[in-house]
Amino acid sequence: MRRYVIACALVALVSAPLSAELKYTSRMTARAVPGAPAATDMMGAMIGPMMLQMFGGAEGVETVVTINEDGRMRTEYRGAFVGMPAGTVVIMRADGTSVGFDPKAQTWWKVDAGRDNPQLAAMLAQMTPEVTTKRTGEFATVAGLKAERVSVAMTMPIPMPPGADQVPPEVLAMMPKEITVEADVWVADAHAKYAKAFTRMLAQSPMGAMGIDRMMSGLDGFTVRNVMRMSVLAGYELETVVTQVAEEDVPDSVFDVPAGFKEVPMPTPRIR
Repeated sequence: MRRYVIACALVALVSAPLSAELKYTSRMTARAVPGAPAATDMMGAMIGPMMLQMFGGAEGVETVVTINEDGRMRTEYRGAFVGMPAGTVVIMRADGTSVGFDPKAQTWWKVDAGRDNPQLAAMLAQMTPEVTTKRTGEFATVAGLKAERVSVAMTMPIPMPPGADQVPPEVLAMMPKEITVEADVWVADAHAKYAKAFTRMLAQSPMGAMGIDRMMSGLDGFTVRNVMRMSVLAGYELETVVTQVAEEDVPDSVFDVPAGFKEVPMPTPRIR
């Protein structure tokens, strides 16, 4: 009888579904494109140099991302990024909320994506993008994975903010009326089950306010490289490329804020 119970336990252990995580390293870079026309609108003239600084300049920012099948995601920023110090870890929970922490300072904060702001939420609700995708049939190997280049384009109107009728006409004329985005995205069939968590992470990032998460949600697969050009970043392009990737098991504790850390306000960028 004892042997029977042990055998049943072993069978249950072997046949039980194992939770897996995807861990990959990537580098994000913002760079000026030689010969590309500069922005002529007020927002583009300000946001280009700002993004270049926020993304770590010419060197970019390396990240290590761990994604659980249930949607939890851990992102470690090896360099300073959008106001957060180097070494910062941001955790997206299964319910979509996010927290960040600084291991060196032993502090943590709630990530505010601005979605709780009624005025911003109302504006975002009006931003309905038109997205087109085109499979090219062109393949490349990135981080050891075979990936197809997909051309993606998005056009999204920008609603005027509250109080726009009080803005001087000459200033209003300098504000963009829509955002256009063009991207070359290399998509691998491998690890496609983690794509939804990645899209949710984009929605929580600064790119979420520009609708980039909705632009990427239609891609079936794991994005290993993304080169993006936006009208509000005229003269610049953003590139994210995966350099290492593997599926492995990690302890659940990596998705938690370490005990004893002190809560502080969320860091904000300091643009010089």
